[in-house]
Amino acid sequence: MQRAKILIIDDDPVCTGLLLAMLGDDYQVTTANSGRGGIEILNLSLPDLIFLDITMPEVNGYQVLKFLQSDSSLANIPVVVISGLVESSDRDFALKLGANDYVNKPIMPDVIQKIVDHYL
Repeated sequence: MQRAKILIIDDDPVCTGLLLAMLGDDYQVTTANSGRGGIEILNLSLPDLIFLDITMPEVNGYQVLKFLQSDSSLANIPVVVISGLVESSDRDFALKLGANDYVNKPIMPDVIQKIVDHYL
């Protein structure tokens, strides 16, 4: 059976490392350390789930969400924002742009596992 594909788009190596440690044994995990890098990966391969940071240089998470919604082949991929932005307006804006869920950093393994179980 083929493992589900997860794409992590985050410029924080600690967060990316934690997610890889939590998910890497059970899922096919690909990482991008920038929004631009994430978009490049999305042009080559379609993941089953995306974890997305908001605050990144050049192309931020909001711009990635807009890109995903603009392409019908990408618009239905579940996106979970993982961000240090804690204001409700940040959460509301991400959800308005198409995110399926919003989790604040620091990430908790049990929360991540529940999210993965829900979307996959």
